[in-house]
Amino acid sequence: MQAFFKSYWVPCSLTLLLLLLLFFEPSSSQWLAYQRTQVNDGQIWRFFTANLVHLSPWHTLMNLASLWLISLIFRPLLKINDWLAWFIILFLANIIGLHLWLPSLTEYVGMSGALYGLIAACCIAELRLGVKISGLLLLIVAIKIFAPQIFGIKSEYDSWIGGFVVEESHIIGYLQGIILGLIWPKSRFNKPAFADLIFGKKSKR
Repeated sequence: MQAFFKSYWVPCSLTLLLLLLLFFEPSSSQWLAYQRTQVNDGQIWRFFTANLVHLSPWHTLMNLASLWLISLIFRPLLKINDWLAWFIILFLANIIGLHLWLPSLTEYVGMSGALYGLIAACCIAELRLGVKISGLLLLIVAIKIFAPQIFGIKSEYDSWIGGFVVEESHIIGYLQGIILGLIWPKSRFNKPAFADLIFGKKSKR
């Protein structure tokens, strides 16, 4: 258990924090959600904390499930300090991107945009390490993100999460993740993770 927490303390800490904030709703969202008016008045912490609060328990659990899926698949790819840095960068970048790109948006909660950025960054990092199958995962995620925009498909999650999905946050996060994966020093990567999970550690990529 100690070894597991040492390796996964970032998602473990986020899980505990999100559940704690969920318990204190709606006060948590009142103080931490992205609200354009309050941000313009100087409450800039909301650029980060908007990722930590959610519309409903289902919304929280869906994001936590995605967080753990990505973490369990790609954990060997990065050192723990790099994981922490990626979370901080993507959390901030996604909400700031929404603030700049979508001036009509007045409120936002959730970390799905940052999570799309995280999986995109991981796929790009593994492509740089020669793991071609990660390109297929990157493409699948792109189809999931851009299909609603191209074909006008309404999100099936709106009724579950207690609000509407801001698809632009997914697009912004995905593009930011690609950039992050491209510019992060290759020397900081540990080893490929996705192909080893699918094919085994001795597989040829």
